[in-house]
Amino acid sequence: MVKPTSHFTSERQSRRWPSVALFLVVAVWFAGLVFSSSGMCGDPSSTDAVLLTTISEAKAGPWIDVHQSVRVRGVLTFRIGEGFSIQDDSAGVWIEVTQARRLELLQSEVPAIARLRPGDEVEVVGRANRGGYAPNILPLTIDNLGKRPLPEASPYDRDRFFSGRDDCLRVAIEGVVQGYRDDADNAIWNMLVEDCSRQFWVGVDKRALAGSPTAYIDSKVRCVGVASAQFNTRSELISPRLNVCSPEDFHVVQPGEPEPFAAPEVPLAEIARYPVTPHRLRTKGIVTYAVPNNFIMLQTGNIGVRVDVATADRFEPGDIAEVSGFVSNAAPVAGIIEAVARKVGTGVRLEPIEMQPLEISQINHAAAARYEAAEPGDYYGCLVTFPATVVDVHSSRVGGEVLLMAEGMGLSAVADILTFTSLRTLPPGARVQVAGIIQPEIAANADPTAAQRGLADSRMQILLRSAADLRIVELPSWWTRRRLMLGLGAVATFAAASLLWILLLRRQVSRQLATIERKLQFEVATEERRRIAREFHDTLEQDLAGIELQMDAAADTTHDFQCRVMLEKQRGLLARLRQETHDFLWDLRDPARLDGAIVESLAAQAAYLQSGTSVPLRLLADERVGLVPAAVQFHLLRIVREAIHNAVRHGDPSDVSVNVRVEGADIVVEVVDDGHGFNPSAKQHLAGHFGLRGMSERAERIGARLAITSRPGTGTRVRVSVPGAVGHNVTSERSGVSG
Repeated sequence: MVKPTSHFTSERQSRRWPSVALFLVVAVWFAGLVFSSSGMCGDPSSTDAVLLTTISEAKAGPWIDVHQSVRVRGVLTFRIGEGFSIQDDSAGVWIEVTQARRLELLQSEVPAIARLRPGDEVEVVGRANRGGYAPNILPLTIDNLGKRPLPEASPYDRDRFFSGRDDCLRVAIEGVVQGYRDDADNAIWNMLVEDCSRQFWVGVDKRALAGSPTAYIDSKVRCVGVASAQFNTRSELISPRLNVCSPEDFHVVQPGEPEPFAAPEVPLAEIARYPVTPHRLRTKGIVTYAVPNNFIMLQTGNIGVRVDVATADRFEPGDIAEVSGFVSNAAPVAGIIEAVARKVGTGVRLEPIEMQPLEISQINHAAAARYEAAEPGDYYGCLVTFPATVVDVHSSRVGGEVLLMAEGMGLSAVADILTFTSLRTLPPGARVQVAGIIQPEIAANADPTAAQRGLADSRMQILLRSAADLRIVELPSWWTRRRLMLGLGAVATFAAASLLWILLLRRQVSRQLATIERKLQFEVATEERRRIAREFHDTLEQDLAGIELQMDAAADTTHDFQCRVMLEKQRGLLARLRQETHDFLWDLRDPARLDGAIVESLAAQAAYLQSGTSVPLRLLADERVGLVPAAVQFHLLRIVREAIHNAVRHGDPSDVSVNVRVEGADIVVEVVDDGHGFNPSAKQHLAGHFGLRGMSERAERIGARLAITSRPGTGTRVRVSVPGAVGHNVTSERSGVSG
């Protein structure tokens, strides 16, 4: 049984081997395919797996936004710094070496990259990047494949070149050289070239330029180089640029006039009239304003022109200057740029033209409506003078401006920092006589067709030469609108404060009168009470004392027992009446209970009551207890006296204590005895017992809470709590006190 089984297993395994081999081959092929695809997706560590593509495909591919890896091959056409451009048969692209090195992406050696020169064919593997203006590549590896001829330059297409679509391509361009700037850091001459009134810069390697760049000015040249773009931080094209590397790529097509002042002379009023030439011209005029090494203003008749000069020669108003330069139509009115100037005369006194800006505006609007030249001139760039009113003064980054109003037309007078220092204190509303160079100011959103016809000059500027160009004729009235408003505000504030002070004074006087009245009433009431006390003492109390003596004598002489008992009983009632009368007289005469603190009044009352009993009376007082209203003090004294009388008469106590203290904002007075005690609820309703009811009524009158705690055999506690009595002002509470 074993052998057949073993034979069957071996046979089955032998039939499986071809299937297993086929499966392994397919698995290896699929793994290679996956590995190759993943390498194409841009693994930086697997640059060999990235497929070669054209530059145009690399710049247009979807991987621009995701920084995937690309492989391109082309000829190096231009380099500056560490970066360079390459071009193949489809397009050109910039290789951004500096940023790749900063991001630590570059794997090739920097010295090898530095040895690359135009004409080297290179293969670049890197990450596609959106770039500052056009897409570029951040290199991972750069391989030099050897020398190749530079790509043929594309024919000049103005639309492509000035729209920036020739970026990183070799282009051939012709134009007239109008000026130059020295870029010493990069060893480049930046040549200003014009073609059909459109200017651009051509960067020429200093080694590629034979002789001084001055010799090329006014010459028509043919430039072959790599186009690039000047752009802002929003990736917007500012202007195109051409970069020339070799001497054979920059040569003169038509030489210019080497002597600037040998250029054809054109009257100042006709510098930009038909036909316009890109070459240098010569003109002259009277200097009205000059900024050394910057610009001068020239005037002839009713025409003024700004001339940008690169010389440091000093000109003064009144000099006659001859200039040679190129016409520029970049401003609202034509000017001359890249000019040289020389003084050919001096001492001319040019008087300002007396004319309102509104008249100048009307002349130009009327000429624009007829599609004709303004006659006798447009006056722009001319020295004019007119009266105006100062509206406001404010500074700017380069100086400042004075806002003016002249015959209903608003305009601004601009000045440099030194001139504006003397003008910043000009008061608004001042009448001034203005003298300066008038020039148009085109709004940023002006209609282009209107600007061509001169209809967009809704605003004008006056260029001030010095602080003397704004001469004050009449100072504004001291009562300016602002000062008037401030004065009215001050008067209104004073009136409101006076009214408030009068109201407060009247209120204070009313309070003082009420206080004086209450004091007078109190003094009158006190005097009246003392008079009553004297009358009672001299009459009622003396009579009661006499009756008591007579009853004592009668009781001693009678022998009738019943009569004696009756006399003794009546004598006791008479003694009680006399005691109550004495208490009443004490209440009337003692001023301390109203004028002093509650503690002093309680102490005086306790001393008085102690004189009539042998039961010890103790007073326990909190030092924080101060003055209380007179009415409150009056009723508290009577509640305490009634409680002490009840304790002494009915409780047979061995000790009575009076405790006065502060609890929060309340004053609490307690009378505690250790007598027999009683049932308060039963006693309160007994006929003829008015003491407890009287205490309750007095507590209600002053808003106090009365609590009587007692039980037969446990003593009695009478508690009176006066809410909010702490710190009370008693000077206004001395009226209305009565028993």
